[in-house]
Amino acid sequence: MQIAASVTRFTGMLLIALGCAAGTASATDLSRPLTLVAAPGLQGSGFEQTVLLAAPLPNGMHIGFIVNRPTEVALAAAFPGHAPSGKVRDPVYLGGPFMTETVFAAVRTAPADADAANLVELMPGLVLAMDAHVIDRIIETTPNDARYFAGLIVWQPGELDEEVAAGAWEVSPADAETVFAAHPEMLWQTLSCGGVRLEARAQPQRLLIQSRRAIDPPRIASSRRASKARA
Repeated sequence: MQIAASVTRFTGMLLIALGCAAGTASATDLSRPLTLVAAPGLQGSGFEQTVLLAAPLPNGMHIGFIVNRPTEVALAAAFPGHAPSGKVRDPVYLGGPFMTETVFAAVRTAPADADAANLVELMPGLVLAMDAHVIDRIIETTPNDARYFAGLIVWQPGELDEEVAAGAWEVSPADAETVFAAHPEMLWQTLSCGGVRLEARAQPQRLLIQSRRAIDPPRIASSRRASKARA
């Protein structure tokens, strides 16, 4: 599977960057949702000063996304043909280096009529919508109660254990409110020092993915149109 191969390469690059072996056992319980804060050893990589939310899946994999990388791309600019997108105030966030042409929505509560098959419950009070119809419904009904991510991160079974054991991440229990922090640019500075989240709103900055490419709004838009033809 192409995503699986990409994830394996991603894990390998992290471990090489840290200069650590991958065989060390981890004492961290990864069976629950976690907040991952990039350790100093990731300086110079595409994950430098990132904060991630990671949640386990029933098949032993983990899914997650970067929560502190807002882009300069407004949802309305990415989807100019979809008028309700203009109601969304916050920019699109860069969720990870995989599937960057797809937009996901993280919400506290999914729409009542949403098919559970199109949702991933990351933790109590946090649901990830992955289907274009469900995301449309969120945008049209509660546009500013969600955070919109382009791309995500997927770990194959055992890969997150290897990264934690290698010292890539500072690990703590997940907090859904971190995903919706009003001042995401300060999350790494505060969480990496055990500090408190800053809730003052700040202007989004242009941030780049691992390859140092900015998200391309037209490519995001074309991907979404391909996933669902609008009536």
